[in-house]
Amino acid sequence: MTQKKADIPQFPMVIELPQVDSTNNYALSQIREGLAYHGMGVFAHEQLAGKGQRGKKWVTAPGQNIHLSLIMAPKSLELDHLFALSAMIAVETRAFLADLAPGNWFIKWPNDIYFQDRKAVGMLIENIITGQKWKWAVAGIGVNINQDHFPEELKQAVSLKQVTGKSYDCLKLANGLAERVFKRLADFEAGLERSVAVTLEQYNRFLFKRGEQTVFRDEAGTIFNAGVKAVNADGKLLLDGAPRRVYEYGELSWLLDRK
Repeated sequence: MTQKKADIPQFPMVIELPQVDSTNNYALSQIREGLAYHGMGVFAHEQLAGKGQRGKKWVTAPGQNIHLSLIMAPKSLELDHLFALSAMIAVETRAFLADLAPGNWFIKWPNDIYFQDRKAVGMLIENIITGQKWKWAVAGIGVNINQDHFPEELKQAVSLKQVTGKSYDCLKLANGLAERVFKRLADFEAGLERSVAVTLEQYNRFLFKRGEQTVFRDEAGTIFNAGVKAVNADGKLLLDGAPRRVYEYGELSWLLDRK
């Protein structure tokens, strides 16, 4: 039976939830149950157990921020494009915020977004891979929007409201961000080779602390000062004056409160 045009979901479609443990968990459950489709988004006004990178929690005040997961079914992307997709989402999220509030928005490796030296966005991309086939990607994006007080342990956080002095409709912004990312993804896959190169150039143009001396700690606990040079096509950070020239994500911690 042919599906009627009116029955086909609009693209992208963002599902609005009052509360959820994690929008990424919800999105992944939709995939497992066969209810997900490319271009679907999940937005929650409150997230009880948000997930950050490397098992960290993403904690925000209810009703004041964007908790958004975007469900993607890569068509022409291969497994060696994992970082390219992450970089593209970071580039578009940074540009989305810069359009709302022009200023010094940066991408902190691998995909956090900072305003000046304070964190506004955290991302977590979870992938479903079968054999060598990339089946699904779920991009969780948490954006501080209207929250104007943060706990002491999040003293480096900043919200869009703190930058502009204005309040925003979080759901409306989430829909706009979803539309922007999925449109860029369609263009990205249509001209893949050029898209990867352009995205990496854009990513490095706005790389946090690029050209600056920054303090890091490696997995062995060694603290050192090094210059941030760039991120390569494999998603590895290139440093000047460090014990090694190249680092993978997870091998370094940024010590931003040290000089």
